[in-house]
Amino acid sequence: MKLIAPKPIKSFFASFDWVLFFLVLAIIAIGIFNLTSIANILPKPLHNTQILWFTLGFLFFVIPCASIDYRNYARFGNIIYGGGIAMLILVLIFGTDFNGSKRWINLGLFHMQPSELMKIAMVIFVAKFFATREHATNYNLKQLLPLFGAILLPMGLIFLEPDLGTALLIALISGIMILFEGVKKRTIALLVAIMIACAPAAWFIMHDYQRSRVLTFLQLEDDPYGSDWQVKNSVIAVGAGGLTGRGYGQSTQVQKGFVPEPENDFALANWAEEYGFIGVAALLFLYLCLLLWSLHIAKSARDRFGMLLAIGIAAIFFWQVAVNTAMVVRWAPVVGITLPLISYGGSSVLCMMICVGILMNVSIRRHMLAKD
Repeated sequence: MKLIAPKPIKSFFASFDWVLFFLVLAIIAIGIFNLTSIANILPKPLHNTQILWFTLGFLFFVIPCASIDYRNYARFGNIIYGGGIAMLILVLIFGTDFNGSKRWINLGLFHMQPSELMKIAMVIFVAKFFATREHATNYNLKQLLPLFGAILLPMGLIFLEPDLGTALLIALISGIMILFEGVKKRTIALLVAIMIACAPAAWFIMHDYQRSRVLTFLQLEDDPYGSDWQVKNSVIAVGAGGLTGRGYGQSTQVQKGFVPEPENDFALANWAEEYGFIGVAALLFLYLCLLLWSLHIAKSARDRFGMLLAIGIAAIFFWQVAVNTAMVVRWAPVVGITLPLISYGGSSVLCMMICVGILMNVSIRRHMLAKD
């Protein structure tokens, strides 16, 4: 396969998307600043490691992803999808076991989480599926069956790790892209009926800790020292922040160890306690701007594939922010979803940086390519 070379109308640097760049930079800065405030209760200064992850992400993912014409992703879409499936199988066989879950592959220098990369592979695959077909405004179930099979396969493999949160994210992200393309109302009704019918079976194949989290969320089970402990203290931390917060390094709930994982899934709890409603509103406003700008990029993309790529990346950011925020304030069960560009973690950071690179790619080529 030959790589597609764009026919430039404007230069790469003249087309650079500074709005996207500064929005992402602002969110990254908040994330690193948030990590520095809890550095004294962590085993090592994770903010320094996080800076390293962002630097590597920018050099090895943002720049290449923004430089190579995004239309090449469609050409290699099946290979990218197949590679993602292969990594999910490998992690089940050779993955590192941590707290009863096999989600990471030990690469020596760091542990990679293939399910994070699968989200991007799924976006590329779904975008290619629709872009290579004659545009239809109302797909029926028969037309979508091959795509549903391609979605359920990685979901099943990720569920076996087990990682219920990421498996659901794959479904939600793909669902947004499918609904964007258009589905018959009868098909939507049928799918909803199938999901309701399968719910009892899904409940019984869930792991005990997953069922416990759902029951705790519904307040049907008392789990004072399990997930309920974490969420209750997270809610207390958010409430303790008030309007303006306690200030830098003064988050008592986090500093005294009442909120586990303040660097990962519950990073927002620390930010809320230290900077209050105003700080959280400012962060969510930045995410809203990033989401709206992503949709703007999608709207002005030069082809359907680029448009769908931008929609898919926007869906990743939207669902991760929505689910993580809902977890922190107890509006949703704890399912282990990180806050994009804020939560600590190599795989999470690199995944988000790839997303940024793809968005930048589509945005830049709005100006570099002629309209198809």
